[in-house]
Amino acid sequence: MAKERVTVCLPPCDPGDVVQAVCAAMAPFDYNRDVGVGDPDVETWWDYWQIDGGGCEFLVVPGHEDDPRLVRGAETLSGEPRNVPPSLCDGGPRALLDLETPRARAAAEARRAFEAWRDFAKAYPPARSANEFWARHFADPENYPRAQALEDFRTQPAIAALLDTPELEDLVGDDPVADLGDDLDTLVRHAVDEVLPSNALLTLDGHWLDVANAERRRYFSDYLIALPADAYAVRVLYHG
Repeated sequence: MAKERVTVCLPPCDPGDVVQAVCAAMAPFDYNRDVGVGDPDVETWWDYWQIDGGGCEFLVVPGHEDDPRLVRGAETLSGEPRNVPPSLCDGGPRALLDLETPRARAAAEARRAFEAWRDFAKAYPPARSANEFWARHFADPENYPRAQALEDFRTQPAIAALLDTPELEDLVGDDPVADLGDDLDTLVRHAVDEVLPSNALLTLDGHWLDVANAERRRYFSDYLIALPADAYAVRVLYHG
């Protein structure tokens, strides 16, 4: 049993009908639903939910903060009041959701980290990722213990210098060889694909997709961006 978020996609509707539309979209996945003969089995289910994008709200397109079509849940699942800033919302028509600004920020941050590490590391011999040392340890733990693997990784000149540069480590992580790789385009695309997805996506045609890997995060992002301008996307917190 866990609380997660699904992004529910809805056809164009009146703002006053959004909650009802979310109810209809979520209904096939209700744990307490009456299952009829011939109804398809579903693996995903919930027992209660609330419109609440807390922590993954959408940015609102500037200038449309007061648009009545925007959706902002008033309460959390526990009944506590929510105060969603005007620049954020739990959902609305795709055209009112600023999907590009957070993606652009993520791309810029990835480029900044990649270039900072590249410029820093070129003064040292090429470093190897921690994964290589752990693989050797797991292959022969008796003759290559964990402590030795960790020491060998951390004493590489580039990594040792990184660990003495906290501000850079905060930017690039403690294993930039593995985390950043050597392909900037791939790094940027992965960073961009991380921004929009919630735990799951409920599509316009009623398909529930658990977002569990990079391929599905990319699908989620592409699907959301391609939604019709007047179709709704709504963040829903559910217990299931």
